[in-house]
Amino acid sequence: MPLKTLQIAVVGGSEEAVLVGLRNFPAHKLAILSTSDYVSQANQLSGRLKDNLKLAVDVVQLKDASIPTMLETVGQLIRRESAIFQDFLINVGSATKHLTCAGVTAAFVYGIKAFDVMGDQPAALPVMRFSYAQAVTRPKLEILRAIDRAGGDVESLERLSGLSNFGKPLLSYHIRGSGGGGGLEDLGLVEVERGKRGRLRVKLTALGRTLLSSSPASQSA
Repeated sequence: MPLKTLQIAVVGGSEEAVLVGLRNFPAHKLAILSTSDYVSQANQLSGRLKDNLKLAVDVVQLKDASIPTMLETVGQLIRRESAIFQDFLINVGSATKHLTCAGVTAAFVYGIKAFDVMGDQPAALPVMRFSYAQAVTRPKLEILRAIDRAGGDVESLERLSGLSNFGKPLLSYHIRGSGGGGGLEDLGLVEVERGKRGRLRVKLTALGRTLLSSSPASQSA
């Protein structure tokens, strides 16, 4: 059975880039993401696409052009639409510089395909082998939240054990990973330093904070 595709177009300028994406990739529905500066343009484009192509189109206004806002918005779209759509694409060809950065980051975090537009041709961006949303299991997410509750910096595994209700060996496994990697440190979500008396100090990175800001209240193990 063919996959149903939701295209996500980040609009901040050229409407033609949106049309290039629709001509070159499947789209059973289009979600246009735009800040307040371009929401009028987005609504006008939506109306034309609905009339001319009979395409289902949603316009979502972003509160700002930041990465956390984009992550939250794209994450909500994926969770809401995943029962209907099996494939997601992000088109950043029409986006401003900041929105492009945010859109590409969202594709990276959620492990979905993204493309830019050069002239009248799409340019596919590299696809990640995994998404952070899949790599960060429920225990890892709970550990990240415990560190966040402590202000993003925990001076020892002993304290983190009390905050997270995980024993030190399990904390060490989830933070530092096994021989094959996969720990929070390997994923770039925390930094680990050896402090006083050999204690391990664990701090959230900017990526760790960003991921937390976009994560739902619960996550599969």
